[in-house]
Amino acid sequence: MSKASSSSQGSLTCGLDKAAKENVPTTIVVFGASGDLAKKKTFPALFHLFQRGLLPKRIGIIGYARTKMTSEEFHKRATSHFGAEVNQDDVAGFLKLCTYVSGKYDVPKDFKKLREEIENHEKLLECSGSSNR
Repeated sequence: MSKASSSSQGSLTCGLDKAAKENVPTTIVVFGASGDLAKKKTFPALFHLFQRGLLPKRIGIIGYARTKMTSEEFHKRATSHFGAEVNQDDVAGFLKLCTYVSGKYDVPKDFKKLREEIENHEKLLECSGSSNR
């Protein structure tokens, strides 16, 4: 690995840590949120970080995919691989952070809808200018 890519990866690795330590408002967008990878790996990993207090306190997680589904359907799908023995209060707390936007990947107005959702969510996080996305 080259020196440049090594240092840039280091900054990516510590970005979420720094945001958690410094209470930086953060928005994570999970593209392909209705897919297999998201439900089997991405959302369980984010939940694992949430349970251990490793996510920023002011965070929003927005799922984006083509599949049209309700918030309830999205939450059911996102939590389907959390395991049977997880603390349901933790699950409820995690789901309060998660929203879903349905849209196509080749339609500009759908990305505008996503951007509006991000901006609305960041207003709830009380962002006053800068935030992590």
